[in-house]
Amino acid sequence: MPAADSLEAAIAVVTAEPRLHARWLNTFSYLEYVGFRKIVKSQRAETVDSELLTHALEEGRHALGLKKLAVKLGGEEFEAYAPELLLCGDDAEAYFQNLDAGCDALFAHLPDAQRAKVVYCYVTWLIERRALDVYGRYKAALGTSPLASRIAGLLMEEEKHLADINREIAKADPEFQTRAPELEALEKRLYETFLGQLSAELQASRPRASA
Repeated sequence: MPAADSLEAAIAVVTAEPRLHARWLNTFSYLEYVGFRKIVKSQRAETVDSELLTHALEEGRHALGLKKLAVKLGGEEFEAYAPELLLCGDDAEAYFQNLDAGCDALFAHLPDAQRAKVVYCYVTWLIERRALDVYGRYKAALGTSPLASRIAGLLMEEEKHLADINREIAKADPEFQTRAPELEALEKRLYETFLGQLSAELQASRPRASA
């Protein structure tokens, strides 16, 4: 099944059951938190500018907003990122961390500060593109529900992040146009792996038919 179809099938399962839906929201809150944490930890203080700080703070705000939605839907237990309150939490983080590691390996020849900046640009560019696709399909599935308007606001900020990083990445790597396809292929493989694991977990979570 094509990745887009697999995602839409997963969204249909998730949105039909409130606890699964809360775990879905909590998982994306967790990924936004991982993004926030990685920005803060990976960048040298002397290179942090107002644009990067703004991005980090917005990732943290997205994590908080999605967390609040998960709690509203699933109850106070969703204040935590415990494994049973996520959907494939370890696999979701592995997608992020393996993408970061793959980008980092490609630029291992660069000095540390320059490598940190270039890797940040590529990882952000790849993940923002993926986030727009996933959040866009999720919003479409929500129809006219109040939750859809909250996701619409998040999408607007992700679109701005992508526009900002499109400008930054061309400055950070003069070979962007020739190098980008290799990293796009890496991200696609990692995403499809995660999506397969998510689909399997959702399939396993379905109640078994009575004999």
